[in-house]
Amino acid sequence: MPESPITVNEMPQPGESLPARNLQLDALRGIAALSVMLFHFTSWYGKAPVDGILALRNFVDTPHIHFYFGDLGVPLFFMISGYVITKSCESRKTISSFAYSRFARLYPLYWCSLIFAVICYLPSNARLASYEPEWLTIATNFSMLQTAIGASNVNEAYWTLYIELQFYSLVALALATQRSKQIPVQVLGLTSTYAVATAFRCWDWIPGIWRIKSMFPLVIFLNYFALGIWVRSLQRTTARKTKELTAICLSCAFLFVRPPYNALAVLVIFFVFWAACEQKLKILENRLLVLLGTISYALYLIHGPCGYTMLNYFQEHLQIDLLITAAVLTSILAAALLTYTIEKPMHNLLLRQTGRRKTTQAH
Repeated sequence: MPESPITVNEMPQPGESLPARNLQLDALRGIAALSVMLFHFTSWYGKAPVDGILALRNFVDTPHIHFYFGDLGVPLFFMISGYVITKSCESRKTISSFAYSRFARLYPLYWCSLIFAVICYLPSNARLASYEPEWLTIATNFSMLQTAIGASNVNEAYWTLYIELQFYSLVALALATQRSKQIPVQVLGLTSTYAVATAFRCWDWIPGIWRIKSMFPLVIFLNYFALGIWVRSLQRTTARKTKELTAICLSCAFLFVRPPYNALAVLVIFFVFWAACEQKLKILENRLLVLLGTISYALYLIHGPCGYTMLNYFQEHLQIDLLITAAVLTSILAAALLTYTIEKPMHNLLLRQTGRRKTTQAH
């Protein structure tokens, strides 16, 4: 799930200056969201029979371009999340403020996207085949915990949000036990254990151990978060950086242990991400890319309902490459609308409420 480089947790106290926004990370979030969208519209749509609760049609005509590696935007999202959440914990260390900020960041826009998906998907399903809406599944999705109880995602893109929630729970546990400074080491311990267990195929021959991955799918993807966590830890260190550099090297090595994504490609993406964290890629500070970063969470959530519905309805009436282009532009416009009418106002409301609470506590 996309993260904002400046969160509520990092907002300054009265008299403090606002932290400088890393526009290069914003741009990378935009590129990641665009990549995932292009992957879904050009490669996933023609192969998958369903997306969440939506029945997908096959391509009538094959697109000329397939964005096969667009799903690599997902590990990039996880790296950015690891970096940003670790950074946010440095300035606010109470579990209540962390949970409040994460809820306000994730849920309002998620609920809007879920309603939007149902509005788009149900008529499309009814058009393609005899279909009975799965109302219990839809209701369960409002919790964002549907994966935990074995229910389907309404929108298949939601699967990453459950991974994010598990990561937030790990961070919240560290905050609750006042061990937030140990998060990098604790995560390295978990990723090392998972890498060893995977290398020796313990998941296959130790009875019942597979349930760990089933119940906590975060362990499969935690190494991507770890890369972001250790880059932030490296930035904070003023003394010798041997520990941090060693941890980054180990995490890079773990990328090659039966990875869910192409390891070499992810390694390249990591070095680009690292350079952006150090603000070395000025070329990314492009207005269009930064705008895409601003709307990236909304774009990630709603591109499926927008694009897949258009493909289902119109591919027999419009040349497929033109239709995909129209679906991309429509998704971007819809994401911008949701960002500036839902996400931004809710964020500002949260800041005002947080400010009032601090003022009351001060008096």
